[in-house]
Amino acid sequence: SFKKLEDKMLNIDFTNLMSEVVGKEDGITNADLNNLTDRSGAAHSKIQEWRKTEDAIFYDYVFRDDIFGNMQEVADKTASEFDNVVVLGIGGSALGLRCAAQALLPPYWNLLDSSKRGGKPRLFVCDNIDPDTFSGMLNLVDMKKTCFTIISKSGRTTETASQFLVVLQKLKKELGEDWRKNVVIITDPKSGELRPMVEKEGLTSFEIYPKLGGRFSVLSPVGLFPAACVGIDIKGLVHGAKCMAERCATNEFGENIAYQLGGYQYLFDVEKRKNISVMMAYSDALMLAADWYAQLWAESLGKSKLGQTPVKAVGTTDQHSQVQLYMDGPDDKVFNFLALESFNDADATRIENPPEAFSYIDGKNMGIILNAERIATTNALAQMKRPNLTVTFPTVDASHLGEFFMLYELATAYAGALYGIDPFNQPGVELGKKLTKEILLGS
Repeated sequence: SFKKLEDKMLNIDFTNLMSEVVGKEDGITNADLNNLTDRSGAAHSKIQEWRKTEDAIFYDYVFRDDIFGNMQEVADKTASEFDNVVVLGIGGSALGLRCAAQALLPPYWNLLDSSKRGGKPRLFVCDNIDPDTFSGMLNLVDMKKTCFTIISKSGRTTETASQFLVVLQKLKKELGEDWRKNVVIITDPKSGELRPMVEKEGLTSFEIYPKLGGRFSVLSPVGLFPAACVGIDIKGLVHGAKCMAERCATNEFGENIAYQLGGYQYLFDVEKRKNISVMMAYSDALMLAADWYAQLWAESLGKSKLGQTPVKAVGTTDQHSQVQLYMDGPDDKVFNFLALESFNDADATRIENPPEAFSYIDGKNMGIILNAERIATTNALAQMKRPNLTVTFPTVDASHLGEFFMLYELATAYAGALYGIDPFNQPGVELGKKLTKEILLGS
């Protein structure tokens, strides 16, 4: 059993989604629940079918005995030899890693000196090809002391290929034949454009399981290897994912929080006319979880004119920019709040003996104030009949983040089964890729 005994698991509070709180028109009614319960068996069976065909390999992958291989050993060697790890990848090859780094590394990681980073390298995740940003990064790092990790299953991703080709030119110019030691490739084990290069040049490499889609790949070498290079607890990430997978193995809708999460959002979309799903984190550590969620939810479920549009927000910042719209604008949204019970350094921000106008925050720290703001926002939305749920992290650590990744991946698969679509392909992306190549060939 992978059940956690040492601390609490993630908690999800669905109370503010229910009709008793936000009304029958905007909330989940008993009739809605009965409808979902009746359909849950078929959706669960579909997920088991996807597991057998390995379309849903993300679920079983975390239980593989060889999931880590020599990853930690190579990561430790990389960390000891290089000052920087630069990841070249886009979409699923970057978003999960960026989320994990934001959550699990100390704030301002790259600005800390080496001793405060425990001797671990700085981390740069290059998930766009803006030439000013990319050249700025290259001017910032010492090429000789930088490990470039290239992540692309097919090796044909135009953005990643262009990044790698620019880097390769510079590495060969500065290091000559020694360029190979500064490159790690994460790609398909047999096919694609990068695998032949790995074999020919003898490059260090890790495999992306062939049927593991990018947006479901954070708990594979795609996310785990670079995370390990900067000291993130990759075993903790996988352990948390196993805990959540076991917790959500049941086909009983009322006992499966992933099915409830996916099922409720599906209902809000198709029955309640709420086709926007907002994720709002009340923690800077968790703010990039919404970026990861946006790709997962949009690319998996946005098909055949179906699916919700995911929107990112962060508290309390967006209380002063977006919440006016959320409270008083179009009633077309359901909200996912991310909450944190315990902040690491909250006591350092305790307020003592403030002016009388601020007496209500006397003796309180910023963590207490931040959570009060979150609770006020969720309650205010509920009073305005705007449905919302809250996912609470007891602490932000590797295990709880692993739980979060698995929870939303399972919820996405379940919602896909309810929609009757394949959540593991992305046909809408291919036309843009084709037209990009045509434009570049003609220019």
